[in-house]
Amino acid sequence: MLSGLASPDDLAFDAEGRLLFGDIKNGTVSRLSSTGVVEQVGTGLQVPEGIVARPDGRLLVAEQGRNRIVLLDPSNQAVTLWRTFANRTGKEGIDGIGLDPLSDEVIVPDSPNGILWRVSPDGATARRIGAGMTRPVGTVVDQQEAVVVADEGGSVWKFSAPFQQRRIARLPTPDDVVVDHGGNLFINTLGDGSIHMIDPAGHQSVVLRGLQSPQGLALDGADNIVYTDTGGSIGRLARTFFLDRPVVTKSGQGLVVICPALRRAGGYTDPLELSVVPSTGVTVVSLVQPSGDQSGQVEVRRAAGAAAFVDLRLRAGLLEIRQRVPLP
Repeated sequence: MLSGLASPDDLAFDAEGRLLFGDIKNGTVSRLSSTGVVEQVGTGLQVPEGIVARPDGRLLVAEQGRNRIVLLDPSNQAVTLWRTFANRTGKEGIDGIGLDPLSDEVIVPDSPNGILWRVSPDGATARRIGAGMTRPVGTVVDQQEAVVVADEGGSVWKFSAPFQQRRIARLPTPDDVVVDHGGNLFINTLGDGSIHMIDPAGHQSVVLRGLQSPQGLALDGADNIVYTDTGGSIGRLARTFFLDRPVVTKSGQGLVVICPALRRAGGYTDPLELSVVPSTGVTVVSLVQPSGDQSGQVEVRRAAGAAAFVDLRLRAGLLEIRQRVPLP
């Protein structure tokens, strides 16, 4: 997907399906636009690690160098303090953070202290829900509302309730963990340069080997795996379908034709539904659905003064990805 970056680390996706990534060397947070352009949305951060996208478009970013979490507004790059955590250990600060999508609370592995916190959406209050870990660095909330934690000490923990934890895997230096729509967990491991999968029954497998130092890990809306690696690269392991850069042309006064660039993983043949997210001043004139190796096509009419973009939506059951397409 990307190469030649300084030192990309943790990853996330925003509500519009754009990839977000922190760069721990440059102290920045950036996002990848639908046209393949890297846009810097935050600067001056001290070792930015975990990222959580808020519903209002703002981002929570863990600053490992200051052992705190800040609220970043990509629209103006304003940074405000959300919550600070104590660190008297001399160890590196907090790393990854996660979101409970039902409560909107933020799950914070307190990396230097081996503690797990559940923090209110405004950052004002924090409840300790776990302890006794070596260095917890990544977390996700699964479909059963259990909190799963990647611990660099070599364990993956599952908390079914506060302080009710069990080890579900021993892996070589886990760094991050994500969960897909089917309840499968994916964990990147620094000790063997791999990405592992644990299915809902607890069976383990390796889905990708041969990485040098896999750091960030994220899933897009269609459960494709995105990861960072040594050398300033961000890669993608396609598991279902995704959209490359579309071809956009004017077809008349106010008319634009969009030809999506649909890509399917090998063996993935499920039917897909293409649609346009409703937008004031933009009318769909015609729409051809994807079929076989054809990506479909959309023609829209844009009224004067309407937004200079449309959002495409591609669905297959619970899987969904969006792509914002600028209009000429």
